[in-house]
Amino acid sequence: MLDSAAFFTALCEALTPSALTLTCIFAIIGYLLVPDAKLRTVSHLPTPKSSLPILFNMLDLMFTYKGRLYDFLLDNSRLNDGKPWRMKVPGRPVTIVICNPEGYEDLLKTKFDDYGKGEMQHRNMEDILGNGIFAVDGMLWMHQRKVGSHLFSLQMIRDTMEQVVHEYVAKVNNHLEQVYKNNEEVNFKRLLDLFTLDVFIKIGFGVDLKGVETNTNGPFMDAFERASMNTLVRSTEALAIWPLKKWLNIGCEKQNKKDMKVINDFVYRIIERSMENTRKKREAAESGAALPTAAPAKDLVSLFLEKEHTEYKNGKTVKTDPKFIRDMTIAFLTAGRDTTSQSMSWFVIYMNRYPHVLEKIRTEIKEKLPNLANGTTPIPSMDDVAQLTYLEAALRENLRLNPVLPLNIRMALRDTTLYDGTVIKEGTRFIFPHYAMGRLERNWGPDAAEFKPERWIDPDTGKLIQVSPFKFTAFLGGPRMCLGMKFAFMELKITMASILSKFEVTTVRDPFSYEYLATATLSIKGPLNVKVKPLDA
Repeated sequence: MLDSAAFFTALCEALTPSALTLTCIFAIIGYLLVPDAKLRTVSHLPTPKSSLPILFNMLDLMFTYKGRLYDFLLDNSRLNDGKPWRMKVPGRPVTIVICNPEGYEDLLKTKFDDYGKGEMQHRNMEDILGNGIFAVDGMLWMHQRKVGSHLFSLQMIRDTMEQVVHEYVAKVNNHLEQVYKNNEEVNFKRLLDLFTLDVFIKIGFGVDLKGVETNTNGPFMDAFERASMNTLVRSTEALAIWPLKKWLNIGCEKQNKKDMKVINDFVYRIIERSMENTRKKREAAESGAALPTAAPAKDLVSLFLEKEHTEYKNGKTVKTDPKFIRDMTIAFLTAGRDTTSQSMSWFVIYMNRYPHVLEKIRTEIKEKLPNLANGTTPIPSMDDVAQLTYLEAALRENLRLNPVLPLNIRMALRDTTLYDGTVIKEGTRFIFPHYAMGRLERNWGPDAAEFKPERWIDPDTGKLIQVSPFKFTAFLGGPRMCLGMKFAFMELKITMASILSKFEVTTVRDPFSYEYLATATLSIKGPLNVKVKPLDA
């Protein structure tokens, strides 16, 4: 009979440090080389030609396409004609990339319940988004969407939001006038960031930041951009890397810790001011000192506090506390600020690249809104800009090529199948590359790379062509379709119509030299310095 004590003694003597190290190395290599169930079921899908054993696509992301993740996804989606393909990073589950309308509709609508953010993606985003609407599934997502929808109702857009946009567009125009008089350049990207932040904080929280007037809040915006970039880095690294860096407090995780303090301090100050304003209004109304002729507009904090304890049919309860309001604030701030600010920054660049499009926009304004063109009306109304078909077509074309959300990630929450019959195991990760989706010839024809607003206009009727949200994916589709899409277009059209009808905005650099910064949103790399000049000067 084998003496177990002697066996283990001999085993321990054999496992010298070097032998133990080699054993661990071979065990890790074996683990990486042997495909798991998730990978086996999709092994028939093509991979990038540059894929390597063990390392898979890590070198592509770290070196070959460093800082150009969205082009990596575009190039390989183009090679596969938009059909599903797979990629992998060591320590991460296999990732399937889908870049066609059929796949988008299948995952985002038809089989919506089979896919979600998943726990892994939630951990990646937790520092900045917490349990905000963009980082969660289920009841938490449903609750925030249900309450937030009241803020973006058509009545709210007409009664409150339009007025706020007008107020701050006037401040931007005044600032540009002063820049011209001082013969200065202005970082248009930063100015638009300040503008959209002011607008959304006023609408969502009833607080006036005065960012455009004072040129403040720069530290918050810089911290937010870096934190957004770090979220993307986490999604592309091996699973254990970023938690280790965070624990050791090194690299970008060290900076992220500092940035999160700046972000949290800023957001909690806004929440405190909003709640204080709400308290004062309530006390004044109760005392009879102030009786408004109309009910005051609801802000996000008020809307969520009204639903402090919400119980749903399944018996689950969502409780509103300061941390929950903080997470909700960050999520809605991300959507409300980035969508319009970054879209307008890219739009100004494209107007410099394609002056013939700008000329058509100004011609349309002269024909349909002559009072805006001659300065009698300084800022157009929501109804005014509804007449500017070509402007909206140009804005949609800009969003097609430069979607604010360049990619989206989903996780299979259960075993399921794709629209083409491919078996998918629970835990498989999916990437929706919106940047690639809008530039792929398969989806938009041979002229997909061209900036061509005319593609959005019916040549027979002159009206805008309605395109499926699973093809034009800038605002997503299905149950998670963007709540603020109508507000975003209203703000984009009013702001751009007002500025472009008054000023010549010229980039200091060659407009074709601008590149994107690979963050969670499609930001412009570096400043957007411009010279401005009144059209009548």
